[in-house]
Amino acid sequence: MSVINDNEPKTDGRRSRQAIIFGTVSVVTTAVDFAFFNLFVELGMSLLLANTIAYSAGIVASYLLNKHWTFEGGGRDKIHHEIGLFVLINVGGLWVNNFGVLLAAQTIDDSALVLNLAKLAAGAATWVFKYVTFKRWVYPSVEP
Repeated sequence: MSVINDNEPKTDGRRSRQAIIFGTVSVVTTAVDFAFFNLFVELGMSLLLANTIAYSAGIVASYLLNKHWTFEGGGRDKIHHEIGLFVLINVGGLWVNNFGVLLAAQTIDDSALVLNLAKLAAGAATWVFKYVTFKRWVYPSVEP
């Protein structure tokens, strides 16, 4: 189902809708990330491993939802190039996320509230960067 028509002129309204859709996808993928993270921590997994696996689950959901819903498939002919850029950008986000969680655990405490707030802050710090880089490099629109 197409949310944004590629034939529609590139207006501020279209860009705003795309940013809103990206935000919605971000909420869904963040929920996936947080659900797995909290489950793994509760099961006794190390913070770094729990966060890395949970964040990676969010990355997979993010790729699929953003490709097919936010950016409607993008304009790349070579899927391996698209996936490579997507993973590279998200590895940077994972690094920021892991750093935030570990820093919070070591400097404040490792309570669920503190760890979740650290993940949320790290995610917010990378949100605009991801939107801009996904739109420009991962899923560039095809001009008619």
